Amino acid sequence: MINSNAAVLITGATSGLGRKSAFALGAVGRTVIIHGRQHEAVGDVVHQISKAGGTALPFVANLDDLEELNNALQGFPNLPLHGVMANAGVISRQPKTLGQSAQGYDMTFAVNVLAHQLIFMKLADKILEDGRIVVVTSGVHDPKNQLSRFARVPEPQWVDVHHLAHADEALPESGLSNGFLRYSTSKLLNIFQARILQEQHSHVDVFALNPGFMADTNLVHEVPSLFRPLLKTLGQMVTPFVKNMRLSSTTAGDACSLFEGSKWKNKGFAYIDGGKIKSPSSTALRDDLPAELWKSASEMVKSSTCL
Repeated sequence: MINSNAAVLITGATSGLGRKSAFALGAVGRTVIIHGRQHEAVGDVVHQISKAGGTALPFVANLDDLEELNNALQGFPNLPLHGVMANAGVISRQPKTLGQSAQGYDMTFAVNVLAHQLIFMKLADKILEDGRIVVVTSGVHDPKNQLSRFARVPEPQWVDVHHLAHADEALPESGLSNGFLRYSTSKLLNIFQARILQEQHSHVDVFALNPGFMADTNLVHEVPSLFRPLLKTLGQMVTPFVKNMRLSSTTAGDACSLFEGSKWKNKGFAYIDGGKIKSPSSTALRDDLPAELWKSASEMVKSSTCL
């Protein structure tokens, strides 16, 4: 095990992939910092991991409020840090007031991008040599992902960062009024974040993890309501036979391996799909957009938190 006494923070660790990844890491002796919005849910996961013989600590914060998150990070557990798994994510169908964060940003952009931007800005420098960062993205970012297009999740649409953050101000032709398009775009932006993190922190390996479509988690809400009953009923049954579908336990095993496996050491940046290094979309590999996103997102975080 690499840096076995150091901890891994997992955002969104009270359900789905985050919870199963936390249990997988706890089972191999890794200290896990459990993030969630509710004290009771976080406490339950901490208790269950401890009961199984592992070590877990709570970290409670709402990711849709950058000021609250920043305050919570002031009291972040004082432990050596092996890595961060940026797992939490939401889909907001409403770009206007009801779908905005505490600071007035589009909710999907605020949680999936800006909240993790703040976490990276505060914690990445603290990750030990040979540490790992795993940024959970999604195959929906890739125009060639047939399952996403079949499920009517639109391919991402890059516009200037201001309008990604304020979708209600974007022109109609941008498509940003569509909540699923804002979600797929946020997953493209997560890959951009992972690439810049690797450039800035050469002492750690940074992975953009495509978990596949996991019908046994709440990610079924990624797809329009028309398809949800079918996916809930048949999802686990057909998963072994459908490309880009996986069980959350399988992806949690992949995530655990990325943090603990020696074979992933010194890989630099890599896009991981099905436990293997693959190529993301051509847009995800552009050299200009990641820097633009990082600069603008950092400015938004600073202006919202007085960093």
